[in-house]
Formats: sequence, C-alpha cells, structure tokens
Amino acid sequence: MGRIVKLSKAVIAEIFTSIQGEGLYAGQKQVFVRFAGCDLGCSYCDEPAAKRAGKELPLSAIRKAIRKMVLTERVRAVSFTGGEPLLQHSALLKLALYAKSLGLEVHLETNGTRYKELAEVIGAVDVVAADIKLPGTSGKALWAEHKKFLASAGSKAFIKTVVTSETSLAEFRKAVELAAEASAFIPFFIQPVTPTGRLKPPGRARLDVFYQIASEKLKAVRVLPQLHKLWKIK
Repeated sequence: MGRIVKLSKAVIAEIFTSIQGEGLYAGQKQVFVRFAGCDLGCSYCDEPAAKRAGKELPLSAIRKAIRKMVLTERVRAVSFTGGEPLLQHSALLKLALYAKSLGLEVHLETNGTRYKELAEVIGAVDVVAADIKLPGTSGKALWAEHKKFLASAGSKAFIKTVVTSETSLAEFRKAVELAAEASAFIPFFIQPVTPTGRLKPPGRARLDVFYQIASEKLKAVRVLPQLHKLWKIK
C-alpha cells in the first residue's frame, strides 16, 4: 500500500449495504466494508478499490457507520472485503470484534495468500471467502501461500476460483488438488469471469470440463458467476 496507517484508523474505499453476489452466501443482505489497496494485480480485477488510495478513517467512524446500517437495514452479517483487507489486519481485527459484539456474522473476502495475517484475525471471523488465484490470471504462482492460508482458515473457508476462456486445465486441476488437500468437503465455486476487455468466460463445454475435474475430488462444487454484476448492483 505504500503508506503507514495509524492503528486507530483504516484506509477504506467505501462502506455500504448490498446483496452478496458471490459464493456460498449469494443472495444474503450484508454490510460491506471495503478496504482500499491490494498486493496482487489480477488481470480480471474489476474493483477500483484494489488500485486507488481510499480514505483514511478513524475506526470509531467505521464502527458508527456499521452500527447505523445494522439498525436501519436490518442486516445480520458484515463482509470485510477489498482490495485486500488483510493488508490492514490490525484494524480488521478490531472492526471484526466490534461487529461480533453487535451480533453480526463476520465474513472476510480475501485473495487467500496472507496466511500470517489471517492467523491473527481468524478467531474473530466466521466465514472466509478465499480465492485461489491461478497463475494465468494473477501473473504468479501462489500455490504455497494458498496451501498455508487454507490450513489456517480450516472449516471456516470456502473457495472461489475465477476461470476464463483461456484458463488452462493444468492450472485448474492444481487448484482443485490444493482444495482437496484442505478438505474434500470444502465448498468450491467455479466463477466464470465477468467479461472485461479481452477476457471472456469459458463456454458451456469448457465449464463442464472444469466441473468434472473438480467433482472428481470435491463434494461441494458449484458454478456461479458474479450475480451482483447481473443485478447491476455493487
């Protein structure tokens, strides 16, 4: 991120209420606290918060915003997302503990690589939505980091893997094997990329191949696009 943030503050892109559009809890209304900044540069990234600086806010102001939305919107879950929230894990921990004090279920949406920081906050998190980044889209191999991350997340994790029309079977198979090492029962979402620039989602036949590969080793496989993009909401 290239900046020092006081422990009483966090760099936030936005705080809002919306319907979760990805993964295991798609369709659930949540408060979203979007942290600014990310340590990766995935080719399919469609989130400006990953690249922009965001605004440094006191944790007290973030708590106040969460509480207000909980009272007015009647939500029961908060999702800390980004960018990459674990880049600010000390602030994340304090906010997660506050959310739990309000009786909220705490979700963490992450690129699934920062296992050391996860270990610091996992006790305050109920659900970990962890990406497995394929080298073809992230630009680097992160298998070792993902393996350690999933071990730290344990039964709280589910996995999302973004696939494009250019995703190789070998890379996808590696992601499945990594997931199966964590648990054959871990929920595994194959997420066709939302079309952007030259990136296109796989066709039906290719998705069927991905699904078959995943189902050979995993018990809970789903194909699910970014529903919030179809709904035209955040």
